[in-house]
Amino acid sequence: MKFKIIDIQEDTNLNCYSVLTVVSIPDFIEFIQPIHEQKGNLDDQREVLQTRSAKIIRNQMVEDLKYGAILPPIVLGIICYEDINEHNFFNLIQNKQKISILDGMQRIQALKDAILQKEIAQNLRVEFWFAPDEDALLYRMLVLNSGQIPWGLDKQLEVVFKPILQNLKYRIPYLENLIRQKLYKQSEIVELFLAFTSRKVRIDKKQQLAEYHAALDIMSLIREKSAHTIGKFEEIFILMTEIDQLLEGIEDRYVFNNQTARVGFMVACAEKTFGLLGSNLEKDYSQIESNFHDIRLKLHRLKSQIVCQSLEQNYNFLALDILKENLRSIPKEKHRQAFLDGFKIIFSEPEINSFAVCWHKMY
Repeated sequence: MKFKIIDIQEDTNLNCYSVLTVVSIPDFIEFIQPIHEQKGNLDDQREVLQTRSAKIIRNQMVEDLKYGAILPPIVLGIICYEDINEHNFFNLIQNKQKISILDGMQRIQALKDAILQKEIAQNLRVEFWFAPDEDALLYRMLVLNSGQIPWGLDKQLEVVFKPILQNLKYRIPYLENLIRQKLYKQSEIVELFLAFTSRKVRIDKKQQLAEYHAALDIMSLIREKSAHTIGKFEEIFILMTEIDQLLEGIEDRYVFNNQTARVGFMVACAEKTFGLLGSNLEKDYSQIESNFHDIRLKLHRLKSQIVCQSLEQNYNFLALDILKENLRSIPKEKHRQAFLDGFKIIFSEPEINSFAVCWHKMY
């Protein structure tokens, strides 16, 4: 086999394996070519950058390689449920469709350009990151990609959260159709996850510092893996879409067919589950599970109530006249916070007979 293993380390924090290898550059290019051509086997992965500055940097890399330069390790990711050792490693990397380029798209292009101009003799270090689940792979990708200027937060998160989006589409058969009808956008689903994990209704994506801290918020929760953050988000998202579908006969309902309302709802669920930011409740796993159990009961009860009511009864149940009147008196930039304040009532009251009690608590 062309790859030589020089180190295997287990990440006991996320139950992952890092396998550091060395391979000749020509052999690596032969191995990675089909993966690189498919944009790293990641939807919406950044293609090879064609900006003037990117070309200058890449051309400099090519010249350096021709004179014997050594590039930083390229990182490849694989979802794998096995313990990794020298015996099974080589079999696991045979299926290239399961391998993604987590870090190194631009360097690989420089390597391809360099070997066309001159025979390159030096070796390349390649790290294979074996993750047992999407949480761990997501964490690694965030560590590698956070704060990169060429990627905005929306773009980065859509790529990084591909496994979550795929799982939601698998668990919600009609979700693809909702996306096709533009009732949901993939970027909006990603934003809902960001809102849930960060417990913030709004993040200023125009500021690089905000992007960095948003990623840190997500990583801190993913690192607390016992809280099963992704699974909880998926379950709440599914319940929200199910309730939304039950109400689809009501036009201009705003709940839950509007992103502003959805974000407020998600943050309300997150605060009920993990506590307010700064409360350190996210480390109390038993309390988190108890809180989440309460949320599920409330939402299933709400769903059952809507199922049993007629269209007219559900229209009255939503109290849309009160909602619209209150929204008119609230600045638009405060609407997300208003919905957060309103939806908290779902979880603070034993039951609600009308959403009017929520709308009267809006900011």
